[in-house]
Amino acid sequence: MKKKICHLTSVHPRYDIRVFIKECQSLAQNGFDVSLVVADGLGDEVKEGVKIYDVGAVNSRKERILKARKKVFLKAKELKCDIYQFHDPELMFLGLKLRKNGVKVIYDIHEDLTKQIKIKPWIHKSLRGIISFFFEKVENFVVKKVDAVVVPQPYMYSVYSKKNKNTTLVENFVILQSKNATLENINYANKTCFHAGALSLERGVLNMVRAFSKINDGSDLVLAGNINDVTLNQCKEELGWNQTKYLGIIPYESVLEQYNNSSIGLILYNNVGQYYLSYAIKLFEYMLKGMPVIMPNFGEWVSFNEENNCGINVDPTNTDQVANAIMYLNKNPELKKKLGENGKKAVIEKYNWSIAEKRLMELYKSI
Repeated sequence: MKKKICHLTSVHPRYDIRVFIKECQSLAQNGFDVSLVVADGLGDEVKEGVKIYDVGAVNSRKERILKARKKVFLKAKELKCDIYQFHDPELMFLGLKLRKNGVKVIYDIHEDLTKQIKIKPWIHKSLRGIISFFFEKVENFVVKKVDAVVVPQPYMYSVYSKKNKNTTLVENFVILQSKNATLENINYANKTCFHAGALSLERGVLNMVRAFSKINDGSDLVLAGNINDVTLNQCKEELGWNQTKYLGIIPYESVLEQYNNSSIGLILYNNVGQYYLSYAIKLFEYMLKGMPVIMPNFGEWVSFNEENNCGINVDPTNTDQVANAIMYLNKNPELKKKLGENGKKAVIEKYNWSIAEKRLMELYKSI
């Protein structure tokens, strides 16, 4: 009889790349009976062998915490699965409640929230430190109680494996057997720079836009992802906005298409929170496409680039340095091609989902 597995989220969209496309689909393809409980109001469905159960949409963070959590728990309990894997910190105690029923529970920790809380814009600055402190205490308690922990970063593995011996590293590597494998080769004479993913001050959106005020070689910047109105208006006030095209939130297929029209990937995070860690999904997507990456000159980004020689490290806040790196690559398309090919080779050999997937399957077979 197949093991019945249920993934739980009150935050992530149903087709989330890590939760649904990578983990749930991989488990279904490997012979598990997989369900996913979400809270988005889009209804129930079966997709790619995964049964998706919707407990209804919520309109605010407060409503999500007060109402959606309970609905997710009740649906999870109703499904009577063997193993539950939850993806949101707000579901921690519900995971422990499920465990009291004799089932196995896995906590999938997507980010180092003790650090991220300190830069959350919706938390008042005076409260961030104390909230981070108490969250760490609560999370440590839960981590020691659950049957297993899953983390996406090597550094996080070194931290959480000391708290729970059954911690597994499942990185956010790219899937090789997907639509991205059919993309055309990059035109390295192209001068478009691209950034896909959430856009915020902490994630360097102003760093990117401001750098383009110093670029005069015909380059342009394309941004795709969610951004709040205040930050968007800040960007529009910058001179570099004249060379920027904002696409909004676009489907993943459109992101992949945009790679065909770009030749440089940008990651210009500020040195705050956990952004010193280098294993960002977009990094591996850029590399697989063969795009050289302009990335930070702090934290793990430096050693990562030293190992793989796939881009240029810069001070993200130094607009001249960022602009010069972009123009230098555009003046040297052969170097751009070499760095891009190095990155693609590294992903094919060691940074692809099939490697991380094996660890996830081994975990499920062991508990």
